[in-house]
Order: sequence, then structure tokens, then C-alpha cells
Amino acid sequence: MRYMEPRRRAPHRIGHRTTLTVPAQVLEEAGRLARELGTTVNDAIVRLAQEGASARQRRGQIAALASERRAAVERGGLSDTLSLPPPEELREAMLAGRREL
Repeated sequence: MRYMEPRRRAPHRIGHRTTLTVPAQVLEEAGRLARELGTTVNDAIVRLAQEGASARQRRGQIAALASERRAAVERGGLSDTLSLPPPEELREAMLAGRREL
């Protein structure tokens, strides 16, 4: 027989209490996460919501940065293009950023 650790109580959170209907797919994922973390399904739902909110915020930041970069490229003239480093240096700089991940 497999030993199971007792489930921990969910942390007390400050915020708005609500009642909601959770889609089956989300509830299933919350159940898996709750078992993995040894916590309650409700705690897992809150964690999934927080993770989703953070991901949405990051996507917004990335979109804003991409927009700024597009605008900067569009503002650049021929003189700006001539002052760029050679393609080999640009490529190495781009790959250096990927290696750090």
C-alpha cells in the first residue's frame, strides 16, 4: 500500500471571496496540481489563476516591447543602417543571448 502524505491546508489569502463555476478541464488540472503539491483543489485553482495572470501580463509586456522595436526600426534611416555592426557581429550577439537561457 502506498503511503500518502497528509494534505496541507491552503494558505490564508487576503482578497475577494467568490463562488464560481470551474470548467471541467481546469478542475482536472487543478486536481492534478493539488495532488502534486499536497494541497487543496481550491488552492490549486488560485495558483493556476495567478500563473495565468502572470503569463498574460508578460505577453502584454512582450507585445509592447515588440511594438517599440518596430517603431524604432521604422524611424531608422539610411545613416542608421550604415552604422550597424557587421552581420557576423549581430549574429554572434543574438546567439549569445540564446546561450544564456
